[in-house]
Amino acid sequence: MGKKRAVLFLAMAIIITMVAPPAWADWPKKPIQIIIPWPAGNDPSTMVTTLMAPHLSTKLGVPVKVINKPGGGAVLATNDLARSRPDGYQFGLISIGPMITQVLRGKTPYKNQDLKPVGLIWSSPFTLACRADAPYNNIKELATYAEKNKVRLAHWGLGAVPTLIAMKAAQIGGFTWQETAYKSLNPLLVVKGDADVITFSTPGLKDYVESGQLKLLACMLPNRLPQYPRVPTVKEQGYGDPYSIWFGIFAPAATPDEITAKFSDAFFGVMAMAEIQEAIDKVGVIPHPTNAMETRSQMDSELANFGEIMKGLGIIE
Repeated sequence: MGKKRAVLFLAMAIIITMVAPPAWADWPKKPIQIIIPWPAGNDPSTMVTTLMAPHLSTKLGVPVKVINKPGGGAVLATNDLARSRPDGYQFGLISIGPMITQVLRGKTPYKNQDLKPVGLIWSSPFTLACRADAPYNNIKELATYAEKNKVRLAHWGLGAVPTLIAMKAAQIGGFTWQETAYKSLNPLLVVKGDADVITFSTPGLKDYVESGQLKLLACMLPNRLPQYPRVPTVKEQGYGDPYSIWFGIFAPAATPDEITAKFSDAFFGVMAMAEIQEAIDKVGVIPHPTNAMETRSQMDSELANFGEIMKGLGIIE
């Protein structure tokens, strides 16, 4: 009798398993958090995502809240996300630093594969710039000039992403920067002649470009800047991949694909709204929605390429 009952219970369990809906079928059914690992303040990502949250709530049918968790160069919050339950109720807006370069430097308790990309969303616009009277107007001309002349590069630090992009361009161009890192990087270093080229956020260069003191050599973005359509990207000029100081949406690695796909549809749908596009333009980030597969492919490429550059610079072994 006992064996028959056990067989019956087993059969019932199998039937229930076959007909029961998967765990993600009724997602979402409780509030969703979007973690941002920087202070709120004037952070562009916080401002835009906070504006998006009510629209996401409407689309998903549950409250969506933006949570700022600063600290540790964004590593602390990124690690919290990587270790959180993969049930679709915690996502994070993370940048290239804690996802790529800090992972390569061994400064993170998590691995790149511990997080699943939902997609890249926007980038902070960075540019290579020089004095307006410099005898070169693009990276190719700069590389030719550097064959016989020293070129002084002012940057934030060798581990900074814009610096690594500049180092990759020099590697491809066959020249070496005479580089100096500055804690207080300022375009005036180039204007006054203390440096020849600088990696800097494009909005911070605007006044100097408009006054005729500086010119832009290349933008560090997948596409050209709308404000400077004549300035080609690093990739267009043949001196690197479509790198950028990007920001993306991520989830814990084991989050079901069906959930991340639903969240992706909602997020990019809201991001495309005129109100949000206006906000994006106002805060100065550059939108370039990228799907999950393309994002993972780009990240794999960056891990390999930035790893090579950092080994050459002695940053990592």
